[in-house]
Amino acid sequence: MADLTPMMRQYLEIKEQNKDSILFFRLGDFYEMFNEDAKLVSRELDLTLTTRDRNKPPEERTPMCGVPYHSCESYIARLIAKGYKVAICEQTEDPAQAKGLVDREVIRVVTPGTLIEENLLEEGKNNFLAALCATPAGAGLCFGDISTGEVVLTFFPAEGWANRAVNELARFAPREVLLSPEAADPALVDYGKNKLGCRIEQAGEAAFALDRAWERVRRQFTQGLDQVPQGAEPAIQAAGALLDYLYATQKTDLSYLHTLRYYATGQFLELDPVARRNLELAETIRGKEKKGSLLWVLDKTKTAMGARLLRSWLERPLLSVSAIARRNDAVAALVKHTVQREELILALTGIGDMERLMGRIVYGSAGGRDMVSLKNAMDHLPAIRQQLAAFEGGHLRELGARLDPLEDLAEVIGRTLQDDPPFSVREGEFIRDGFDPEVDRLRGILHGGKGIIASMEAAEKEKTGIRTLKIGYNKVFGYYIEVSNSFKELVPETYIRKQTLVNGERYITQELKDLEHDILSASDRDAALEYELFSALRQQIADNAGRIQKTAAAVAECDALCSFASVAVHNNFCRPEVDESGVIEIREGRHPVVEKVLKDALFVPNDTFMGEKEERVAIITGPNMAGKSTYMRQVALMVLMAQIGSFVPASSCHVGVV
Repeated sequence: MADLTPMMRQYLEIKEQNKDSILFFRLGDFYEMFNEDAKLVSRELDLTLTTRDRNKPPEERTPMCGVPYHSCESYIARLIAKGYKVAICEQTEDPAQAKGLVDREVIRVVTPGTLIEENLLEEGKNNFLAALCATPAGAGLCFGDISTGEVVLTFFPAEGWANRAVNELARFAPREVLLSPEAADPALVDYGKNKLGCRIEQAGEAAFALDRAWERVRRQFTQGLDQVPQGAEPAIQAAGALLDYLYATQKTDLSYLHTLRYYATGQFLELDPVARRNLELAETIRGKEKKGSLLWVLDKTKTAMGARLLRSWLERPLLSVSAIARRNDAVAALVKHTVQREELILALTGIGDMERLMGRIVYGSAGGRDMVSLKNAMDHLPAIRQQLAAFEGGHLRELGARLDPLEDLAEVIGRTLQDDPPFSVREGEFIRDGFDPEVDRLRGILHGGKGIIASMEAAEKEKTGIRTLKIGYNKVFGYYIEVSNSFKELVPETYIRKQTLVNGERYITQELKDLEHDILSASDRDAALEYELFSALRQQIADNAGRIQKTAAAVAECDALCSFASVAVHNNFCRPEVDESGVIEIREGRHPVVEKVLKDALFVPNDTFMGEKEERVAIITGPNMAGKSTYMRQVALMVLMAQIGSFVPASSCHVGVV
C-alpha cells in the first residue's frame, strides 16, 4: 500500500467493504473499475482493458476499464442480468470545493432483486426479492418488491416445508433469494439458480436473528403486523432479513414499505412448478413467451399496475367462494353495462405506472419527467371515479370510494413544474414561470442579459454624454466600459480604469461589476434554486405515499376487472357458478388459448362432467394428436379461470372449488 496513490488507496479501502460486488468508482465523467473487477467487466461486457501505469512493467500495471456515468444504466443492466451485484461509489463532495482527495462512498448496491430503474424492469411483472428462513419449528418466506412497495410473507409447518417453499418460489418467480443457513439446501440452491434463474445470496445467521428481526419489522411496518399468527416467527425472521438486506444495499429512505401482508398458503390453489409449466399460465414451454399462454388471452389491461395485479391473480387462484363471487359480480356488472365499461377503459388508457413512479419518488431518484408522468396519471382519476360511481353498489362502487382523486397533489405538481421538463433536474429550466419570483428574476438575467447590458449602455451614454461609449465583454477582463481617447475628459470619477488601449481606455464601475456577477452566476444559482424547489416538491409527494399507493391499488384492480370483462365479451365467455360442491360440469367448453391461435379453423367444443362422489375419474383414449392433452388442459385452465374470478369459454360452467 505504501507506493499506492491516495486515490487507489481510497479505492481499495472501499472495495474491501464491498468484496462481493463489482465496484463502479466515480472518477469525473466515468465510472472506473480496477484489478479483478476490471478484468471481469472487460470480459463480460466486451470493453477494452487499459491501465494508467504505462511506465511500469506489464506485470506491475493496474488493469482498469470504465463506462460513462451518464449512460451507465445499460452496462449495469447487462451485469445484473448475468447475476452480479454492482456497488455505485459516488463523489460525495464538489471536486471544486475539495481540499485534496475528493470524498467518495457507496451510495447504493444494485442487485437483481432491488432494481427501481424503469428501463431495467419488466413493465407488467413484479421484481421480487425473497428471503427464506428455515428453523426446526417451520419455515418463513417473505417477498418484497421495492419498485412498487409490496411486501408479503407466509409460514410453512416443519413437515414438507421445502416442497411448499419451492411451489411459492415458482409462483412469485423472484429475481433474487436470500437463504438462511438451514435453508441453504443444495437442491433448493440448484432449483433457484437453474430453474428459476435467480441470484442466490446465502445470508448469515445474524441477518435472520429473531430479536433483531422483530425490531426491524416493528420499526418499518405500520400496517399488517397484526395479521401474522402466533407461532409464525420464521416468517418474521425472513421479513427481518429482507429488510436488513435492503438497508445494506439501498442506503436510503424506504418509508413507502409500510404495509406487510401475511397470507396463509391455504388461501390459494397450490400448483407445483411442473403443473404451472405444463399449463403455460404466464409463458409458453418452448419459447418462454407470453404469446400463446393463458395470460396472453386474459391480459387486456391498460396500465402496468393492472397487468401486474392480473398476473398475480393468475398465479394465485382463490379458494374462497365469497371472494371469487365478489370478483365475478364485478365482471358481470362490467359485461352488462357496455357504455360504462368502455368509458372506464377509456379513462384507464394512458395512465403511467403510479406504483413504480412513487417508488422512485420516495427513493429520491425521480426526475421532473417522473413527476409530470405522475401528475398526468392523477388527471385521469376523477373520470375513473365518476365512472365507478355510476354502478349500483357492489365491489365496483367500493373501488370508486377507495379511489382518492388526488387533485390537490396534481395541482401542486402542475403549478410547480413545466409540462415538458428536461431530463436532468440539476441544470434548471424546469420550474414553471411565475412559480417563484427569484427563479423568474434569474431567468430574466439569463435570457435577457444582452438587453440589460444594452439598457445600461444607453443609460451611461445619456448620463455622461459620451456618444462612442460601449459596454463589451471578454474572458480575461469580464464586462467593461470602453471610451475612445477623444471623450476621455468626460469620464466620471466613479469609473475605475481597467485597461489602456491605443485608441481609448476601458473602465469598470461597481454597478457593472454587480451586474457581471449576476449574469455570470445566474445559471448556477438558478439551477441550484430550481433543484431545491424540486426536492421540496418531491418530499411533499413522498409524504403522501400512502394515499397514492392506496389509489394505485384501486386503479390496478379496476383495470384487471375491466380486462376480464372485455375478454369475456369479445370471446363469448360465460359466468361460472362456483361453490363448495366438488362437482365440475362444463357445457360446450373450449380451450381459451387454442381457439385464439386457430385463426382459420373452428374449435370443436366439449362437455365435461366429474361428480362429487361418483364419476371422479375419466379415462381419455384416442390416437396420437387426437387432442387428449388439449382436452385435459382445457378443463384445468377453465377451473383456474373460474377461481381467479374470470368468465370461462363455455356455454355453462359449474365448478366446485378445487
